[in-house]
This record gives sequence, structure tokens and C-alpha cells, in this order.
Amino acid sequence: MKLIFSWISIISVGFVFFIQSSLPAMGESKLTESSVSETQQNAVSQLPEFDYNNVKFWQELCTTLEQAKQYSEAVAACQRAIELKPKRKNLETWMSLGNSLQQLKQYPQALVSYNYLLQREPKYSQVLVHQCEIFLALDQYEKAINTCEKAIEIDGIWGRSSPAEAWKHRAIALGKLGKLEVAELEGLGKQNVAKERENQRLEDVMNSYSQALKITPNSSFFLTKKCGLLIEIERYTEALENCELAIAVNENWETTTPAQALEHLLVARQEVATSDPLLVINSAAEAEEIVKQLQNLVRFYEKILADNPDNAQAWTKQGIALETLGQTERALTSYSRAIEIQPNYSLALVNQCELLNQLEQYESALKACEAALEEDLDWGDMRPAMAWNQRSTALAGLERYNDALGSANRAVALDEDYAEAWNNRGVILWHLGQLQQAQQQYELAELNYRQGLQSTHRAVKINPSYARGWYNHGRILSEYGQLLSLQRQNGYTTEKTMNVLVYKASVEAYQQALAGNFTPKENLFKASIFANQAVVLWRLRDPQLLKLALEATQQAVQLNPKSFEGWHNRGLILLELRQYQSALNAYTQADALSPENVGVITGKGIALSRLGRYQDALVNFEEALKLDPEYNIARKEREIVLRNLIKKKEQTRS
Repeated sequence: MKLIFSWISIISVGFVFFIQSSLPAMGESKLTESSVSETQQNAVSQLPEFDYNNVKFWQELCTTLEQAKQYSEAVAACQRAIELKPKRKNLETWMSLGNSLQQLKQYPQALVSYNYLLQREPKYSQVLVHQCEIFLALDQYEKAINTCEKAIEIDGIWGRSSPAEAWKHRAIALGKLGKLEVAELEGLGKQNVAKERENQRLEDVMNSYSQALKITPNSSFFLTKKCGLLIEIERYTEALENCELAIAVNENWETTTPAQALEHLLVARQEVATSDPLLVINSAAEAEEIVKQLQNLVRFYEKILADNPDNAQAWTKQGIALETLGQTERALTSYSRAIEIQPNYSLALVNQCELLNQLEQYESALKACEAALEEDLDWGDMRPAMAWNQRSTALAGLERYNDALGSANRAVALDEDYAEAWNNRGVILWHLGQLQQAQQQYELAELNYRQGLQSTHRAVKINPSYARGWYNHGRILSEYGQLLSLQRQNGYTTEKTMNVLVYKASVEAYQQALAGNFTPKENLFKASIFANQAVVLWRLRDPQLLKLALEATQQAVQLNPKSFEGWHNRGLILLELRQYQSALNAYTQADALSPENVGVITGKGIALSRLGRYQDALVNFEEALKLDPEYNIARKEREIVLRNLIKKKEQTRS
């Protein structure tokens, strides 16, 4: 009876409100409290006696309240309707009851209602979709998948649902079940099997979203989800198409946002530009469009933050967009703001660490990365391997190479297909090799160079268009070639042609790096590739290759007129070609960029000496020896110049 009395109160209030709203105006006078009360009483007294056993009334109230999202009240009304006519085949009432219980998270009771419906009508696909949603909420993913698939297979009564909903929930369940299975396999050390399962999971989920799109092609939600999955499986061109369409359609975003689609779009654009020459940013207008989209993304987050300035996720996402635009100071401010709001937010901390590494603020970067690894481990779209990789970069920047190597090893252990981490590991091993080479520990240096080469080779095998990986592979090969030459000079049994083969492999690696596609912002990097390739070509001492080397330095200084290594190497090659005036000009440019460089000053001296300008050459050699008294090349060339000056004096006297 308590249930019924509660509904008497609700119904009475509802009827009084209806009657009051239909009363005629009372002139200019206002109703007093007593007159309103009297009016209500009169109105109620004129109503016919209410029949609390009116099944139709309770059925309509049940459905109305459920659609109005007043779920607790709806449950009471639905139960009263069923109580009055328990055997009545009223599917709508049972549906409203089940949905209300589901929304109240009373899942066992909701499943009972849905099971009753399915007994009455086995082809009720809508009910199966609701059951699928409940199993998802209960983390019973296999049941969820089976139930959604049954709904699709039956393809019966869909009601307020649709097959697209079934495909959506199937996709979500497949994704979550797959993640659990992958984690379990990784825990057992079955990395290869885990990777295969991960790829299968992504394909299965994507196929579900593709099926949903056949039914609702104008769903920005499904298009954005599919775009993200296509990026994960590295099908960037298709991803680009789906994200562009999601933004163009701009309908039915559900739990996704235009910002999320735009973020995916920019990732896909960047990847397409580095993998397919036919789809590169091929005009200034195209590049300008990307910048415009990034600026729109920044503004989107500004609007979010204006309404909710304590949204750490929005601050972080804004920081990522600003960093991509090259606005490093603003990006750092955004990351810092996110961390102020949520000090243990790993995603913000790891992005802050990465940017600080780029700015060569390695101490601060190290603190940020270590905090990221200790805190909430909410990585968003990223992963802990990135934090370990960035930590290794910070440690390498601080010249703590052994610690850096340990961190890089953690990164590649967590993600065996992380090309950037393998590349970083290779560079760290190279630095260790250089230190050992300088200490004449040639065997240890060779071991580290070989391991470094294995790492960079792994990086470019994972991503064949990874220009920086090829670049570092070439640099390590070049250094290794020099080591082999030193070993031979010091009595090691290295084959005479071995270093030549290594140098040729280095040239080829640089060529692979240059085969990539570069944006205007990457001109400095491209210039560095040319400059480094040039010096390896010079070391091969082949007259035909020297011309190629000179062309490479020309490319380097055109791309970056402030390239010290470009001008220095150009001077070196021009000396070899006996183009002494041009060599002097190149060394003069290098000297302006890096004064007090012993090699450059000596190079200038050699060029001046070969031009017969012995007095000027002597000044340069003496300056070089002041900077480094042990520099043998300068010492030997100084002796040659002094002999030539004496000879010149003698000729003058005679």
C-alpha cells in the first residue's frame, strides 16, 4: 500500500497543476493563498473518483515516465501495471520496466525483465541489444559479444534501437576483451602471440564499426572511431579519409568530439606525408590548411577551458596542439597548468618531459618523466614505453649513458615495435662507443657500435620510412668505419677493405634517410643528413664520389646557410679537389659560425698556404696551436709554411 499511496500524492499534484493552468484569468486581482487552496479543493472535488486499478493508466504512466527519464517512478508505475494484469502480454510495459531498471543499474532485475520479453517475443532484437549493454557494464565481454551478434543475426524487432547500436556495442566488447587477452599473453611473456592478438582485435573492432557505418553513414562517432583504429594499424590513408568525412558530416558525435577527429586527422596527415610521396603536403596552401586546423583545435580547447578552467585533460590536449604548432612556451604553460590541477597526471607529465627534452632542459625533463612513471599512469592515447624512452633521452642529454641505456631497454621491452625507442637505444650505444674509442678501448667501442647498429636497424625495419632512424644508422656506420681504420693503424687484423664496405653502407643509409619526405620545418634536419653523407663520401677517397660529396655540401648549405658542418665539410672536400680559394671561402663561413674551432682555423691555413699566402697561413696555424698545442696537422703545416717563407726570402735575395 505504501507504493500506491506514494502515487496518489504524485497523481494529485499533477492533476491540480493541470486544472490551475486552465483556470480563467481573475482580472487584475491576485489569488491569495487561501483562495488558491479553496480553488484546488473545489477542482479536486469535481473530479470523478480515481480508479487505482486502471491498468491502461498505469501502463501509459510507466512508458511516459521512462521516456522522461524518471526511472525510479517509472519502475513503480510499470510494476503496478504488471501487478494488476500479470498475464497480460504488454511488451511495451515490460520494455519500459527493463530499460528503467537498466538505467538505475539494477542489472539482474533488468535482465529478468528482458528475459521475459524474449520468452514472449524471441525476435526482439532491441531487447538483445539492451542485454548486450548490460553484459558490457558487468565486464562480461564474451556474453556481450554473443548477445549483440544474436541481435544482428535475428534482425527482428529493433524498436528504438538499430543494428548500428548492436555493431557498436559488439565493437566495444571486442576491444575490451582483446585488451584483457593481450595483457594476459604479455604477462606470460608471449610477446609475439600478444602482438598477433592485438592486430586481430583491432581488425575485428574496425570491421564492426564499418558495418555500423553501412547502416548510419552520417555518424561522426563511427567515422572517428574507425579513423583512430586505422591509425593504430597504420592504414593512414584510409584513416585520413574517415577523419575528414567525420568533420565534414559533423553529426551524431555521441562520446567523441570534433577535437578528437581533428587530432586523429593531423596524425594521419603526418604519417601519410612520410610514407606516400603521392600524398604528401604538396603545396604551401596544404601546409597552411594543417596549421589552420591546429589553430582551430587550440581554440576548441580554449572554449572548453573558458567553461571549465580545471579540466586537466583539456589543458594537456591544448599543449599537444600548441607544441605541434611550434609554440613551445605556450605548450609548456598548458602542460604546467594541467599538472597544477592534477599533479599525478601521467599524460601531462610525459608530454612535458618530451618538450623539455627538445629544449635541452634535461634535468627538468628527467624529473617530469620520473614523476609520470610514478603517478596515476593515465597515459591517454600514449603508453608507458614513451615515458621510459623520453627518460632515456634526458639521461643521455645529461651524459649518464649507462642509466640512459637501462631506460631505453625498458622502453623496447614494453613495446618491441617502438621504432623511436630502438633508435634512441642505438644513439646511446653509439655515445658509449665514442667514449671507449677516445680511451682506446677499441674492442668495447666496437661491441657498442655493433649493438647500436642492431638497434637502429631494428628501428628502420619497423618503420622503413623513418628518416631519423636511417640518419642515425648512417652516423654509427660512419663512426664504426673510422674505428676500423684506427684498429688497422694500431696493429689489429681488420681487413683492409672492411672500413670501405662500412662507409658505403653509411652512404646508403643516408640515401634512405633522404628518400623520405620533409616539411619546410625539417630543412635543418635534411641539411644535416647531406652534410654527414658528404664527409663519408670524402672518406672513400674516390674522385668521382668527391664530386657527389661536394654536391651534398651544396645542398646542405642551401637548406641551412648556418650549417657549420655543411660549410666545414665543404671546405674539407674542396681542399681535396684542390679548389683552394673556394675552400678558403667555405672555411671562412664555418669560422664565422664557430670561432676558435681548431679544425676550421687549420683548414683556412692550409687553403691560404696552397694559395701561396704563407704569412696569412702562418697566422692561422699559430692561432690553432694556441688553442691546441698538440694538434699535429697544424704543427706539420706550420713547418711547411715556415720552410716556404724561408725559401721565398732566399729567392727574393737572389
